[in-house]
Amino acid sequence: MKVIRLEPQGYCNGVKNALATAYNALASSSYPRPIYLLGSIIHNQIVINDFIKKGAILLEKEGASKEELLDTISKGTIIISAHGVSDAIYTKAKQKGLEIIDTTCGKVKLIQKQMREALLEGYTCLYVGTKRHPECEGILGISSSIQLIESVADVSRLKLNADKIYVSNQTTLSIYETEKIYDLLKEKFPQAKIENSICNATTIRQMACYNQALVDLCLVIGDKKSSNTKKLAIASESVGIYTILVESLDQVKQLDFSKIKTISVTSGASTPPSIVEEIIEYLKRVD
Repeated sequence: MKVIRLEPQGYCNGVKNALATAYNALASSSYPRPIYLLGSIIHNQIVINDFIKKGAILLEKEGASKEELLDTISKGTIIISAHGVSDAIYTKAKQKGLEIIDTTCGKVKLIQKQMREALLEGYTCLYVGTKRHPECEGILGISSSIQLIESVADVSRLKLNADKIYVSNQTTLSIYETEKIYDLLKEKFPQAKIENSICNATTIRQMACYNQALVDLCLVIGDKKSSNTKKLAIASESVGIYTILVESLDQVKQLDFSKIKTISVTSGASTPPSIVEEIIEYLKRVD
């Protein structure tokens, strides 16, 4: 079986920095204990399990907001995830006397800054993102006036009477779907100032999937909760390639490769490189 590695692989810079900062904090005695992860630092359960093994406590509950999660603790240190949080979280954590370790991705911080500036300049602000995704929640938490756009249908229903419109987006979206949304926004609101903020790591990986040679199977390695990983699978499927998203070597070993002669492998920006390498090495040995 021929194995084709789609580049790039490994963590993006934002993930690298977030993990290094968090691991250093856990290894240091200078931060008040307990040390909490305020939501998953990145969307990869293997990584989260490792943090828990090293002594971190995960603060995460389906349906609970980050403010509600903060209400459950009274001391210690919180690690803000790479996805970022709203200003209200920083304020509440400081009021409670908690130490804050901020691992927000630099690209996300820039988007937050630009959104705040646009609001101050009197723009009507739109944000293209995925409801309940932590990065999206952090942006929408800046102001209740920011309107969320999730699809072309949302744009079609949108009615605005504003001279100044500012648009930005979540960093991990599909470049193809976002382009369709932006094309319609430009048509409806030619005065809109649009800041396409899909990060470079996301764009390059998706383009590699769109432009890959025809193979029998594309394996996308990463957590099913990871937005950028799921978008890789969508990109691969969109060019007619049979695609499977897997999280671990154990899942790969359950697959039937008897009719597979060529296989491509890509991975999300939050997928541990060690997982990718062990899967590729296994595939190379499959007859």
